[in-house]
Amino acid sequence: MKETMNKTSALFNALLDLVLNIGAIYLAILVVGRDVYGFSGTTIAVSTICAFASIIVYFASDMYSPKVFEKLHRVLIKLFGAQIFITGVLVVLVAIFMPTVALFKLVLIGAGFSLAAVLIKTVLFVKISHSARRAQKHKRTVLLVGNGKGALEYKKQLDANPHYGYSVIGCVGERQTDGLKWFGNYKDLPTVLEEQNPDEVVIAVSLREEPMIQEFIDVCDTAGIRSSIVPPVYRYIKAKCQVDMVGSMPVINTRDIPLDNPANAAMKRLMDIVVSLVAIIVTSPIMLVAAIGVKLSSKGPIIFRQERVGKNNKKFTMYKFRSMRVNDQETTGWTTAEDRRKTRFGTFMRKTGIDELPQFFNVLFGSMSIIGPRPELPTFVEQYSKTVPLYKVKHQVKPGITGLAQIYGFRGDTSIEGRIEMDIKYIENWSLFNDIKILFLTPFKMFNRNEKYVK
Repeated sequence: MKETMNKTSALFNALLDLVLNIGAIYLAILVVGRDVYGFSGTTIAVSTICAFASIIVYFASDMYSPKVFEKLHRVLIKLFGAQIFITGVLVVLVAIFMPTVALFKLVLIGAGFSLAAVLIKTVLFVKISHSARRAQKHKRTVLLVGNGKGALEYKKQLDANPHYGYSVIGCVGERQTDGLKWFGNYKDLPTVLEEQNPDEVVIAVSLREEPMIQEFIDVCDTAGIRSSIVPPVYRYIKAKCQVDMVGSMPVINTRDIPLDNPANAAMKRLMDIVVSLVAIIVTSPIMLVAAIGVKLSSKGPIIFRQERVGKNNKKFTMYKFRSMRVNDQETTGWTTAEDRRKTRFGTFMRKTGIDELPQFFNVLFGSMSIIGPRPELPTFVEQYSKTVPLYKVKHQVKPGITGLAQIYGFRGDTSIEGRIEMDIKYIENWSLFNDIKILFLTPFKMFNRNEKYVK
């Protein structure tokens, strides 16, 4: 019954989004001008196809899976990511097959109307459902099996989030404990289920009691009551863990990386290609002036090539405009603000970030991303991996020109531990929306660039 209701809800949501997307496209046509793109049979067909494609992307982004415990901002992040991906694909298709100003305008305005409509609908749906569950006089009742730390933490989370619509009525366990009503020992579970008739049972036992879990599940199944398990090792599992099946054996991935999802990786790569191409075209006059300035300011090559460590610990060559005189310490450390090796023009480039413009070619070629952890020299990777906990986690994604650590001020002579903490936070909570936010904030942070040199 519950599964049928979930499917019906997902179908209703999808149909409503389909209508909203078609309406958004038609409204965009009115804004751009009916004389440019009237409501012909072709226009209606193309609009409907685009709207259906949007729904497919929404499904792929997991927007329609009913999750009672999912927070609103997670849903909105999925929506923004899906909408940006759809818009990016349409922009690329228009640029390839029909590059006209009117059509670009139509795509962008239509995308804006679509995002606004679906955003309002999503927020209203989530708020209404939260309010309805919070106002329920008879919430779904939960009986806890176990009364240790896991059980107490589970109750604490439900109490702190009344919009989930769940209420813990008590527990069965080895002994009584403060904070939970005690119905009896584990052997009393069948009787307690019959007397209390809870909607759900949550098994939250200690690791020592793990061999008893199957027995508890069997008792719940016999009583016809749904059961869930709080893993005894819950403290080691991150918020967005993933369960993989190795044959018939479930394996919990303790550090789920959203970019391991092919759809997410494709969206990020599309953004990298589009942004890097636009950046190369827009900044080409600046790069030309920079190249001339580097050549005139000192002897040596215009482009500085340096080996860095990228995704999966693979080394790659990173490009920058040379900002120093040629020396024999180019691959051994960072620079300081007063480093005498820097040229005057190099100092200017470093303060404005112009020296890093060639890295857009690294992004275009695929060795870097626009957003990600900053790549380090191999010597520093070897050093910090021995002294900084979780340092090498950053190498599970492509390095970036800018990132979360950079916009929080972790550049140059700053805490390596703080930088890694920000990098891991970015990796574990990646979304296309967050990438765009970081990209937008980067220009406001680029003039705050501390530097240091380590021999």
